[in-house]
Amino acid sequence: MLPFISLYHGTVTVKGCSIIGISNQLYSFDNPFLTDIKMGSRTFLEDEVSNGEPSKDLYKKMIKLDPNSLSSEEKSKGTITKLKYMQLREQLSFTSTLGFRIEGFKTESRQATNKELFSVRTRDEVKTVFQEFLPTRRDQLDALIGRLQSMQRELQKSVFFSTHEMIGSSLLIVYDKSNVGVWMMDFAKTRPLPKGVTIDHVSPWIVGNHEDGYLTGLQNLIDILKENQEKVNDPQRSHSI
Repeated sequence: MLPFISLYHGTVTVKGCSIIGISNQLYSFDNPFLTDIKMGSRTFLEDEVSNGEPSKDLYKKMIKLDPNSLSSEEKSKGTITKLKYMQLREQLSFTSTLGFRIEGFKTESRQATNKELFSVRTRDEVKTVFQEFLPTRRDQLDALIGRLQSMQRELQKSVFFSTHEMIGSSLLIVYDKSNVGVWMMDFAKTRPLPKGVTIDHVSPWIVGNHEDGYLTGLQNLIDILKENQEKVNDPQRSHSI
C-alpha cells in the first residue's frame, strides 16, 4: 500500500501539541484540480452506533433531512436510534449503494462543497458531477484509471488491508497540466478486525460483520470513470487543461 499513501515523517511539537508530519501530495502540482472521495458503504464504526437508546435530537435532525424516511412508529414517539439515523443519512446520498461519496471538488472556475453535493444520489448524477471535474485529456484520464486499478490490485494482496476495516477513509485525486495523482488518506477510523473475523470489503454490511464496502466503492468508481472516457473530448465540457 506504500505507493498509495502519504509517507510518515515523524511528529513535530507546535504550541504544546504533537502534530503528525506526512508528505504534502500537492507539492509538485501547479494550481491543481482536486477532489476528496469518501470510500466505503458506511462511514461510521460499529461501536459508534452500539447505543440502542432512541434519541429526540437525532429525530429532529432526521425530520430536517428527510421526514418521509421515518416510520409511523418513530414519528409517533418522536425518537430514532443512532444506528437508524446513520443508515438513513447515508441512504440519502449514494454511499450505501455505490460504496463511495464525493465530498467536494475544486477546479479553476468552481469549488463544490459537501453540503452542495449531499443531494447527489443516483449513478447518473454522480457521472454528471465527475464530468465537471475529470481531465479533458484522454491520456490523463487513462492515467487516473490506471492508478486506481493498480491500487485495487495491491489492496487485494495487502495483509494490512485484509485484516483491517477501513471506515471513513478517503481518496485524494489531484491533477494539473503535467501530473495525475491518487492517494489514500484519513485513517482515523481504520481498525484491526476482531480476532476470528474476516472480511472481503465487498459483502453487504450487517451489524457485527465489520464489512466496509471499500472494494465495492473502488470498483464502482473505476467503472464510472471508464464510462466517462468517451466524453473527455466533448467541446461542451465545462473546463479545460
